[in-house]
Amino acid sequence: MKSLVAAVLSLAAVSAFADIESNSGFYVGGNVVEVEANRNLGNWTAIEAVGGYKLNPYVGGEVRVGAAGEGSPNLDAYSAAYYRVESANDVAKAYLLVGYAVTTFSGDDDNSSDYQGLSYGGGAGFVINRRINFNVELRQLVKDNDDDIDLMALSAGIDFRF
Repeated sequence: MKSLVAAVLSLAAVSAFADIESNSGFYVGGNVVEVEANRNLGNWTAIEAVGGYKLNPYVGGEVRVGAAGEGSPNLDAYSAAYYRVESANDVAKAYLLVGYAVTTFSGDDDNSSDYQGLSYGGGAGFVINRRINFNVELRQLVKDNDDDIDLMALSAGIDFRF
């Protein structure tokens, strides 16, 4: 184990510049998301599209758009923008998200309601190959204190790095 750590540190010292170049740029992906609401409002399974840009190996920005299937009330759509910090190696990564999200719900009577607020969470990613990662995360999708709405999201998905 000590020799493995020494080898990794030696390689990192030699290739720090190359590492920065290989861990920045655009990425896109998709997630399957289980969304759970407080106050027994419901649970939904949503599909989410993800797009982002890593400025360097540690900092980036990300946008997400998702929607769920039928329900009452129904989670019609949501979108979010995040600031993302990440720590990664050749095997896995850990990341934190903080941002703002907007959700749209509709009921049986075709009335819609929008909720928005702070969104944050964390996740882990596992390298499949140089460009593809498998990610799992838990995040607070929306917390709207005015209407006492609290949506938690557990997701799994993949992303492709350009």
